[in-house]
Amino acid sequence: MRYIVVIAWLVPLFSWSQLGGQAGYQSLNLTSNPRAAALGGTAISLVDGDVSQFFENPATLDSVGSKNLFFHFNPYFADVFVYSGAYTFNILNAGTFAAGINYVNFGSFEMTDETGNRIGTFQAQDYTIQIGKAHQLGPFILGANLKLTHSSIESYGSTAILMDLGGIFRPSKNWTIAMVMENIGGRVSEYTSFSSPSIPFDVKLGTSFKPEYMPLRFTITTTNLVDENATQEEESAGRNSKTIDKVWKRMNLGAEVLLSNNIHLLIGYSHKRKQELRLDDMGGGAGLSYGLMVKVKRIEFRFSRGTFHAAGGSSFISLSTDLNDFKKIL
Repeated sequence: MRYIVVIAWLVPLFSWSQLGGQAGYQSLNLTSNPRAAALGGTAISLVDGDVSQFFENPATLDSVGSKNLFFHFNPYFADVFVYSGAYTFNILNAGTFAAGINYVNFGSFEMTDETGNRIGTFQAQDYTIQIGKAHQLGPFILGANLKLTHSSIESYGSTAILMDLGGIFRPSKNWTIAMVMENIGGRVSEYTSFSSPSIPFDVKLGTSFKPEYMPLRFTITTTNLVDENATQEEESAGRNSKTIDKVWKRMNLGAEVLLSNNIHLLIGYSHKRKQELRLDDMGGGAGLSYGLMVKVKRIEFRFSRGTFHAAGGSSFISLSTDLNDFKKIL
């Protein structure tokens, strides 16, 4: 309980960092697990023992035991690769914690001089290390992730210390309501003395519900709730900016077909992605996503695919397991 109180006091102290500056640390907006990717790009209200969900909402850790291991691989676009990993562990008298890492490798780029002559190559990469904890207070679950994120381009780098705060309310067994404040914090170093990249702060609301006698679970997640200019670029490009369209652009819809405990099918839709990445004369499937979960004995395999554009999409692959299941073997 104490750490929740301390975090609540720290929120206003760090909120200054969300104002002004150039957009930066955009790797923080990338999806870190196939399940969220399949459900429209984000899902914060799933509380069923899935350790990968702590990247979306730290409060979900309340349903996860110790010694859960997760690894995720995402070949993004243009030789960009995203890797994620997480592990849960117990600390005496403090309960279960989760540690995770997100690593984005942007690949190699040509370095040229002022006249355009090639003089070598350079690398660009981002990584975020985080640790999370959840605590239940009656019908509410509160959680927090403390994050260290670093972005580097050639010999330049910028570092920030951030925090995610999440909460979950469960009105019934098959219905959860969640809220997350992402990336509260400040920069501790800049690329240069002339740059001041902003941190992509966001507030999300979401809910998941399963009809009692149906093998379906529906998820709705709203994003960009504090960004009044979320559609500014699209308006300047002459695209649809009606009120109803602006509302839909903040919503991600998803559904899971629960064929059995070991096989799930997933589908999702992001209207924002569709409107921003579709071609003028055709959608090309932009905004749609789908996925599969298969559990074989002790290993859970997930695959999902998100369609970003008529030209193609991106695949997300993960493996996870509970190491406690291997006790009899070890």
